[in-house]
Amino acid sequence: MNANKVIMYGAQTIVYGAEAESHEALTLVERVRFAARRYYHGSRDAARFRAGDVSKLDYQNYEGRDAINLGDVAIAESTTALIKHALPIADISPINWGRLDQHEINDIDAKKTMLIFSGSGYFFLNPDGRLAERIKDDLAYLQEHTISAFFFGVGLNKPGQTTAIKPSGFHPEDAAMVAKLLERVQGISVRDATTQSILTPLTSKPVVLISDPALHFCHLMGIQKPFDKKHLAENAPPIIGVNFSFHGKNSTALLKKNLQAYCDVLLKLQHENGAEFRYFVHYGTENVLPKLLAQRGIKIKKIPTGTQRAGAGDTVALAREYAKLDLHIGGMLHSCILATSAGTPCLALAYDIKHQGFFDLMGLSENCFSAANFNPDALYLRAIDLLANPAQVRAHIAARRNQLEMETLNFITHQLKPS
Repeated sequence: MNANKVIMYGAQTIVYGAEAESHEALTLVERVRFAARRYYHGSRDAARFRAGDVSKLDYQNYEGRDAINLGDVAIAESTTALIKHALPIADISPINWGRLDQHEINDIDAKKTMLIFSGSGYFFLNPDGRLAERIKDDLAYLQEHTISAFFFGVGLNKPGQTTAIKPSGFHPEDAAMVAKLLERVQGISVRDATTQSILTPLTSKPVVLISDPALHFCHLMGIQKPFDKKHLAENAPPIIGVNFSFHGKNSTALLKKNLQAYCDVLLKLQHENGAEFRYFVHYGTENVLPKLLAQRGIKIKKIPTGTQRAGAGDTVALAREYAKLDLHIGGMLHSCILATSAGTPCLALAYDIKHQGFFDLMGLSENCFSAANFNPDALYLRAIDLLANPAQVRAHIAARRNQLEMETLNFITHQLKPS
């Protein structure tokens, strides 16, 4: 490696993401308290679900400081790996969203530092339609420090809306704030066309469409679909992944509305096609869900099988399991993205505009279903079609992902450098 190039790319690179760095370890008292609360609510919810009652199902009963989002971890890891692959970076440091003010930096180092706003739903709209407060704090940080900053595969999240959003999607005051933020950064890239259309009118800089960084996770980690002799056998049962969204008020309301219908589709696939299921836990609050599915007679195993708290290494283990699937049905967006990263055909249960944005980008719009207006028959028929004809979809995924990776690396090599 050329030492001069290392110097050129600065004193450090900061990956600023939703789950970029590890959380503090829990105390013994906290672990016991969280475990007891989850056991109580899990037993109660299971008993009620046996009677068909989901009225008390609430993600907050399973929350805790040990619950992290593995999709967000995968974004930060993918961002780091992509940058290291393309540039001779001396040092990469992770910082979680909302913690920039805790990062002390002097004026000399600031001029040699790159700050990467890493992926996913950075622009998060609250139920009142206003942007998350942390964005105002980040703008203040950039105005105070002379530092090179870049948006890398960022997106807009608007829970509860699955239809198209107008280009003037921000409140006027928020639009003015975002315009100042875009003026302050050196390069802008986004994960979907919706975000691109909303940011473009607010800046004279190009807004480059590159995809979500986690789309490339499996390729970056060397994960491929394993050779499995079982799939050479005639009538081998399909292995189908499952993930439901259970991490906020909106997604919980949709889960309560649809859980029985989801079970009906899975049972039909099991009874008529012999399907076996794997539940992919992306957020700790979901650990109760495979237990509820099993109560309905669904043959399901939980992935990962470990404790409530998952570490960064679990993203690789999770992705390896996605590569073993014949089909995946995903609620969390990054459950869909990691399955697609593994080359696995995927059906989305969308609760946010971000799902449609991803599937549109991949050229697979027909595989995105609204959770708000869920149609179990449509999901079942599409699942049967994908199980019967996977080769064309897998080839399409591979070709599109390769194209988007080249565009992502092109953005890195041509735009990411200190000013």
